[in-house]
Amino acid sequence: MLTFTGEMIVLLLLDSYVYKPGVFKDYYAENIFGHIITNATLWPTTALLVVAYSLRWRWLVLITVIFTLLDILFVNLGIYQHNWWQTWMTSVAIFIYCLLMKIWFGQLQSRRRGILRYITFWFILLVILKLPESFLLLTGMQYAIVGWFENLYRDAGVFSVIYNAVLSFFCVFFICILGNWYWKLVPFFIYFSFDAILFDRGILFFNNGWNIYYLMLIHSVCLVLFTALENKYPYNPQRIKYKSW
Repeated sequence: MLTFTGEMIVLLLLDSYVYKPGVFKDYYAENIFGHIITNATLWPTTALLVVAYSLRWRWLVLITVIFTLLDILFVNLGIYQHNWWQTWMTSVAIFIYCLLMKIWFGQLQSRRRGILRYITFWFILLVILKLPESFLLLTGMQYAIVGWFENLYRDAGVFSVIYNAVLSFFCVFFICILGNWYWKLVPFFIYFSFDAILFDRGILFFNNGWNIYYLMLIHSVCLVLFTALENKYPYNPQRIKYKSW
């Protein structure tokens, strides 16, 4: 989750490097597609290995070396290009990422509530909400124009990250923190309201038969999925035990 958000910022906002999978003609569409692929494969797999097997320092160094070699290989193959980014930055980033995952997971196990747990649930909801919008943007079915950047994909991509980050932050509060079931309905109202405002203001656009009602349905499915996950893996396990008692 951390890499998904962080790399979107580094890619679209800071223009640090470029993915070139050869699927789209547009520079930033290629970036978004490459970003989705790596964050669905390499990064989560690495985090899972580090956390599940409690890998020690030598393994973290080995993973860092592997990612460094992959960086060099992809650049030479022409499917990845540095702008101001350099290979040594990849090495530093992956090592810090592995170390952070070890510390983060350890803290989550020892602390059943608090800011770290809130951030974790926030990132989970953000990824769940952001992924469908990325695919809709790439297919041209939905996009937002706010005028921050000239390129449509960059403009819509950066706005989507910020928009979903802000709304999901408050949605986590209503779903995870407040105990009563009716508070869990508030996030639906939040998303429906802001989606309607964006559409009414001429910021949100739809194509190819896609419309705001389908978007609301997608957001509803995402929120229901997150709520189901939170019920199974609760933000505050003590609250569930208390209710059972």
